[in-house]
Amino acid sequence: MSDAPGRDPSTTPLRVTPPAGGRRRRLVIGAGVALLVVIGVVTAVIVSQGPSPSGGSGAPPAADGLGTDVPITVDGDRILRNGQPWWLLGYNSFVWSGNCGDEDERMSAEDVDAWFASMRHDGRGAVRLFFFENWDLDRLDAAVESAKRHDVYLTITLDDAIGGCGETDKDSSWFEDQDERDAFRAHMTSLLERYRGETTIAWFEYFNEPSYEGGALREFYDEMGAAADEVDPDRLFATGTIAPYAVGDDADFTTLNESPGVDIASMHEYDENEVESNHGPDVRAGSAGKPVIVGEFGLYASESGEDCERDFAERTEQARLKAEAYTTGAGYAGAMMWAWQPGPENASECEYGNLDVDPLVQEMLRTFTP
Repeated sequence: MSDAPGRDPSTTPLRVTPPAGGRRRRLVIGAGVALLVVIGVVTAVIVSQGPSPSGGSGAPPAADGLGTDVPITVDGDRILRNGQPWWLLGYNSFVWSGNCGDEDERMSAEDVDAWFASMRHDGRGAVRLFFFENWDLDRLDAAVESAKRHDVYLTITLDDAIGGCGETDKDSSWFEDQDERDAFRAHMTSLLERYRGETTIAWFEYFNEPSYEGGALREFYDEMGAAADEVDPDRLFATGTIAPYAVGDDADFTTLNESPGVDIASMHEYDENEVESNHGPDVRAGSAGKPVIVGEFGLYASESGEDCERDFAERTEQARLKAEAYTTGAGYAGAMMWAWQPGPENASECEYGNLDVDPLVQEMLRTFTP
């Protein structure tokens, strides 16, 4: 069992060559998102919904009046909203609820509300939140209500397969342990019952970055998908996978996505100097005809670019190119950046997890239209 606030680099396959200082700073890069690093100066930037004072691409798209009252559905390799093909852009967070992360990373409900208020409100903004067993349900209720007010869709990851936030690695012994399976099912079922029919939750995700475990993962998704259908047959589920290489081979990846318990295929990518990840074609080919969500993509940057591959402006442009690829490419339905996550003075650090102090990338995600 790991007590790390996020993903430990020693247990996570690396997709990029990290700069000096490592792929993730422990306090800032983990499995999620953050807010309000330096309360006061930064807060004014974060909650601004207009163009950044540092420059930008104009006003956010207007709200369409439908909000998140419109359920998200799947048709073939497309995700639909109000019967129309839908794409999303947004962020990740594992520290949002106060249940994970170091003390100076954890967000309050007020922080989360200000963060959601800063996002786009046209029904295309989305946030991937980790919410594990025994976490604070009051905070999740508050996040769902805040997201509804601000027209932001949520995707909720139920467990971590790589041992972050106090969870255990989901290896073959875990899948063979009936007590573990029962506990997962109870956690999943309780949330399905609590939020049955709640359209602000676009879908649930079984795990963050699982491996195939000799077919145990496919069998588990079959079982849990059937259990979910008994409670809320309209609820969608995504896999949370990285890419084919992380679950064995291409055939295993396809077999996993063929599960009747899977509605949406997943890719995580940190291929920073590529637009579409080199793993993208294999992911789409192995999606079993289902839509693909890029649940995580990350780009190292610091405000000045010193000792880093890019500054905030350069990261914004590369993120825009990736957003274009993942909202217009056949089979893709959008992407969520890593990560919104507080940390002291992290604008000057070369990190993925300093999006909360990067007004340029915030504005791009708020105003982007393919």
